[in-house]
Amino acid sequence: MIGQTKKPIKEILEYLDGKKRIIIYGCGGCATVFHTGGEPEVKEMADILTKNGKDVLAAISPPFGEFTCYAPWSKKRMASYKKQVNDCDAVLMLCCGDGLQVAREHILESEFGLTKSIYPATNPIGHMGGGPSLFREKCIQCGECELGKSSGICPMTQCAKGLLNGPCGGTRKDGKCEVNPDNDCAWVLIYKRLKELGELDKMREIMPPKDWSKMQRPRELEVEPLSLE
Repeated sequence: MIGQTKKPIKEILEYLDGKKRIIIYGCGGCATVFHTGGEPEVKEMADILTKNGKDVLAAISPPFGEFTCYAPWSKKRMASYKKQVNDCDAVLMLCCGDGLQVAREHILESEFGLTKSIYPATNPIGHMGGGPSLFREKCIQCGECELGKSSGICPMTQCAKGLLNGPCGGTRKDGKCEVNPDNDCAWVLIYKRLKELGELDKMREIMPPKDWSKMQRPRELEVEPLSLE
């Protein structure tokens, strides 16, 4: 999931300076989980903007499970708000940057043929896993997963140095990381897990350097579209 926090209201109001009629659009995916763009947050933002002299033409809260970054869902939902979007001065997105850019490119511009100001109300901070309350970064989407060689523990994120072959010489005697003593050394964790699995021989295998060309941005995938019927 895309971890995110709320932007300060002051920053949002600075974005909307000179903009009177506003559309608010949330997300039923990550923004709902992180309490930055679910139904309660959309309603709260509508109240705040109204108190600050804005006319909220629509406050849209996709249901839980409906991700704003998935263009077909957002197109279908926003179709019923085309008049309000056409009449607004700006669209405020309570979702991640992917959702905002999907709304701009695939709906406002491609679908509606409109050029509208569109602003973020959140600060995305990266992909995270876990829950229901504590989330941690587990994967950097490197395009070349090595979890099969490291017992399901990613050294790219768990190791402060991103070492593919470890541990380093700075591993502490208590199994903690020299960079951050509060964190367990990733390679100590990998060692312990491989030992439990009876696969310690994998520790002797040298992983080749990462092919960073697979991290070039922007990345894209083309897949068979899902049927929404």
